[in-house]
Amino acid sequence: MTILGIDPGTRKMGYALISLEKGKIALIEAGLIKIKAEELQFQIPQMVEAFESIFKNHKIDEVAIEDIFYAHNPKTTIKLAQFRGAIMLMLLQQFGQFNEYTALQVKKALTGNGKATKEQVAYMAKMLLNIKKEI
Repeated sequence: MTILGIDPGTRKMGYALISLEKGKIALIEAGLIKIKAEELQFQIPQMVEAFESIFKNHKIDEVAIEDIFYAHNPKTTIKLAQFRGAIMLMLLQQFGQFNEYTALQVKKALTGNGKATKEQVAYMAKMLLNIKKEI
């Protein structure tokens, strides 16, 4: 089974593809989609094009996307919600469904602590996926 995880952002979107076979987990690919366009009407197609390339190159069985959080800047929260809406529509069109997880759920699943730092989450991801380089 191949799982795509998406961490949405307004300028950078992280993603990771992992395989889960016979109880063993392995990293297939991970990356950052950088949005260069300045206006939303051009940013969304740029993001969709990047994800379509990933869809074309991999057989994906499940998709997980991070649920929205409240940012300190209301404009950032709104823009992130717009991006998530576009991603969700794209995922529904491509796969018919997706799973949503809060940052707290992801942190708790990886580290056992829903308030873990980014460094703690990265450390556990590296350990679980046997990654040698920095993430």
